[in-house]
Order: sequence, then structure tokens, then C-alpha cells
Amino acid sequence: MGKERIEWLAVLRGLNIVLVVMFHVQLVDMTTGQNHAFCTLVSQPFSPFRMPLFIFCSGGLLYLSRIRKEWPVGELYIDKVKRIVVPFVFFVTFYYFFKLSLNSFVKTKVPFSVGHFLESFCIYYDHPSAHLWFLAVLSWMMLLYPLFRWLCRSATAMTVFLVLTMAVYFVDFDVPAESNYFFLFSLHKYLVFFFAGIYFFRFGLYSYFKRPLSLVLTIGGYFISCWYEIPLVSPIMGILMMIALAHQLARLYPTLFVSFREYIYQIFLMSFIFQPFVELVLWRRLFYNEQLFLVFYVLNVLSGIYLPVLVSQLVERSRLAWLKMCLGLKA
Repeated sequence: MGKERIEWLAVLRGLNIVLVVMFHVQLVDMTTGQNHAFCTLVSQPFSPFRMPLFIFCSGGLLYLSRIRKEWPVGELYIDKVKRIVVPFVFFVTFYYFFKLSLNSFVKTKVPFSVGHFLESFCIYYDHPSAHLWFLAVLSWMMLLYPLFRWLCRSATAMTVFLVLTMAVYFVDFDVPAESNYFFLFSLHKYLVFFFAGIYFFRFGLYSYFKRPLSLVLTIGGYFISCWYEIPLVSPIMGILMMIALAHQLARLYPTLFVSFREYIYQIFLMSFIFQPFVELVLWRRLFYNEQLFLVFYVLNVLSGIYLPVLVSQLVERSRLAWLKMCLGLKA
């Protein structure tokens, strides 16, 4: 891929993490005791594709950085244990005790028990590790690396497999959330997007989304699919819309999001540390004022993005290789 295409992909990932952080903004409305309606309203239009796009980009990056270069299976597994499994174990442990320490601030308290702590590693619903389901899904996908590498040798095999992932998407396993160990029974909802990312970059389909007309068409397609609530089509159209938008933004502002787009993974891992501080301490306890709501909304988003970047940069400058690994940083 050329420099231009790398820039649009970086912009796309930057857009994606902003949407993820926005979705997790919590600012209580004291008159209702619920999250402020604006927080939901502003992020709701992006809900169909927010995490599918995250998964899609992960598949695309696997192709660009590993499959295309024919990385050996063993080396890939070792690399992903360091980059995914180690941060997963570290942050499951961290978030359990972090949220336990906030029990005096929140209504839903974390029970202090060995059983609940151990459950946090394999059950994410109603546990402090709720958002870390993404790492479980990513780990499963990486285990399929030999299959993906084999499929990429044949356009026919890839197309057949992509169609199969689309069909499996509609299967309903009807498993209670508290029994969905390691998110196993939800993998079929994300495999289609992960493999679509591989497929998209394997055949260079991004070249069809460079022109402004593609942005207009995908925006129209996305809103039509949302209006009629078409399963699977909505997130796919949303992903294509964001790809077309990223192309245009990268053409006009190639350095957009440059201040944080190298730390997308770390923002995802650590934003849940700093955003609750803004909501529980600064907003609820110290400076609650409805007239300042938008100020605190922006502060919540910025803290979720830039404080993880600051922590990452400080850790990078240290000699603590083990801590770099825990944060998913390259040693």
C-alpha cells in the first residue's frame, strides 16, 4: 500500500476510536439519575458499525502486517500472546480492583470475592471486565490465523468462506450472557467483519472508495439500511461509509488525529480508567452544573483519548519492558 492509503487507514482508525470513546461517556443527569440523554443521542447513529469497524480494521491489519508477509504460525502466536493475552490478563486484574475501589461512588458495586474475580476472565457481562470482550474475540480470531493464511491463496476459497461467515452471522445460539464463556457463542457475530477486513485488503477494494461520490452513495446506503433495520447490511454500509469518509479526510487533512492515532489500542484499553474519573468525581462530586454539560462532555472524551496516550508515552520512555507488554506497547 502506498503512503496515501496508509494515511487514510490511520485516519479511519482515529475516527473509530473517537466513536468508541464517545459511546462510553457517562454524565449523570441529577434530575433523572440516568445518563444524560445527549450522551446516548450523539453516539446512537454510529452504534450499528462502531465495534464491527474496530473488528474489520483488526482483520485488515492482520492481513497487511502478517498474512501478506507470510509470518510463520508459531511466531504469530507468540507475538499475539504478548500483544493480546498479556494485556488481557493485566487489565482484567486491574479493572477488577480499580472498580472495586470505586464502590463508594457507584450504585452497582463490585462484589469482593475470588469467584467473581476469576469469572471476570471468562464472563464479561455484568463484570468489571465487560469491555474486554474485544480481546477475547481478537484472541479467537488469531487462533484461526493458519486458516486465514490458507484461504488467502485462493480467491474462490476466500469468497466462499466470506459468504459462509455471512450466513453464520444469522444463527442464534440463544445462550444466556452469563454463560457465554470467553464470548465463544458471539464469535459468529464478529467473524464476518474480521474476515471482511482481510478480504477487503487482500483484493484492494479500498480503491473503489476514493472519490467523493462513493461517500455520498455510502451515506445514502447506510441511512436507508438503518431506516429499514436491515441486519448485517447496516454495519457493512456503515463501515464502507467510514472508509469513504476517511479517504476524503486523509486527502484534505493527512495529519488528522496524528496526536493519538499511533495509540489506538492503548486508548481502548485505558480510556475506562480516566472517563469514570471525569464522571464520578469532577462531574458528580465537584463541578456539577447543567450549563457546563457540553464542557464536561468534551472533557470526558478528551480524557479518554489523551490521558491513555500520555501514560503510554511515559511508559515508552521507561525501561520497564514488562509494563510495556502489559499495555500492549512494543518493547
